[in-house]
Amino acid sequence: MPIFKKRKKVPIAIEAAINERLTGDTQKNALDFIAFIKARGWDSDFRYMGELTFVLLCFDPSERFPSGYWGIYNFPIREYEGIPLDENLKEFARANVRICTGECGCPNWPRGGNQTVYGKKFEGVCSSVILFQCPDAEALEKIKKMMEYWRLIIADSKKQNKFEEVKKLW
Repeated sequence: MPIFKKRKKVPIAIEAAINERLTGDTQKNALDFIAFIKARGWDSDFRYMGELTFVLLCFDPSERFPSGYWGIYNFPIREYEGIPLDENLKEFARANVRICTGECGCPNWPRGGNQTVYGKKFEGVCSSVILFQCPDAEALEKIKKMMEYWRLIIADSKKQNKFEEVKKLW
């Protein structure tokens, strides 16, 4: 008989993690984003219409991020047929391509991988491809537009029974 009992981890609600780990505008922006996605049908596991669509990270304050850190990754990296993406949003996404440094435990380390993101080629890309780190209110508005784009992609592809094809976009 084992001496130690295995304890089941109890998941913490993302809002609780944000309130516990982030402060100031960083906290406000993260909570605003969570309210936005929940109001549009994403569940607490960041699924939309049953599909995992993105991952949200939330970390304690550090020297680099004194108000705490949060980030969003796992975005589509190509346009979906029939639903164009605004050129400004493409540039915004490209500006947030994460080049592999190995600090995240990326399986692409030490070289990273080659990726084309909305038509532009990048070398040495991290497995998370696009990562929005601690977005401010202005960046958050662009991310919200991208989330609306993502909702259209998922709804359209589900309607056409071709979501497996669409998963290849990210």
